[in-house]
Amino acid sequence: MQPTPAQTRHPDEKGFTLLEVLLAVVLFTTSFTVLAGAISVGLSAGGDNENSLVGASLASEKMEILKRTSYASIANETKAAVSGFSSFQREVVVTTPVANLKQTTVTVYWNHKAAEISYSLVTYFSNI
Repeated sequence: MQPTPAQTRHPDEKGFTLLEVLLAVVLFTTSFTVLAGAISVGLSAGGDNENSLVGASLASEKMEILKRTSYASIANETKAAVSGFSSFQREVVVTTPVANLKQTTVTVYWNHKAAEISYSLVTYFSNI
């Protein structure tokens, strides 16, 4: 059986076959899907990092405020929303392991994917 004129291809003809076009479309679609997934994961990780940095900053800010406070005024603070940061809560826990020494823990809380995340800083204040 002889090929019909539509099935024969001369060496000087230019263009792509249907198979070449389909293969290119499949490769492009696969590459695009993988790239879109990577971008999604990257954006999600960026949001996690932002919350961690904000939490650390809020804990550090409170600790600096406590450093400028008199020893007698350093006291427990219940877990409460942080002004200006509605998705964060902060708590201060003060213990006295020995006389004239206060162990102070500042903890900041926030929610991520239905789980509570926290960041804590601990320092000591003395009355000497």
